[in-house]
Amino acid sequence: MLLRVFKEKRGNTFIETLLVLPVFLMIFFLLVEMGFLVYDWAVVNYATASAAARAASAGGFSEDTRLEIADYLSRWTVNGKDLSLDYLASSPYYSPGTIVVWGTPAGDNVQRGDQVVVGVMYPVRFKTFLVGTLGNWLVQEENLVLKTRAAAVSEAYFE
Repeated sequence: MLLRVFKEKRGNTFIETLLVLPVFLMIFFLLVEMGFLVYDWAVVNYATASAAARAASAGGFSEDTRLEIADYLSRWTVNGKDLSLDYLASSPYYSPGTIVVWGTPAGDNVQRGDQVVVGVMYPVRFKTFLVGTLGNWLVQEENLVLKTRAAAVSEAYFE
């Protein structure tokens, strides 16, 4: 009887597939989600650095520059269209459904040689439940956020 159990291998392939398929699906979804996350990270970093360079050449982080970076993030990030915008913040804070653009207060003239600071807090939302739950469990954070900060030396001279 023991030999008969080892001879019948018709169901082995099916059972092995059932055991391995969830692992392959997890790896696939993890790769897709990390692709979205790295893309968002690159967009947020680029937007922050570009806004800092523009603010440094203008001598301040104006409302127009703030609105441009907020609009850029809204259009080019994966979840940007679903998030609200706060582009007038002077310090960083977390809000679950809001892209926060913060930095040197709007309207302040920054003298040549001083720093203009620009920052963004972008809340991360995963597309699949499995990766979101696994990511929150691994990092031990309820809310995942991409935080960027760029500082540039002002080029404008005000008398």
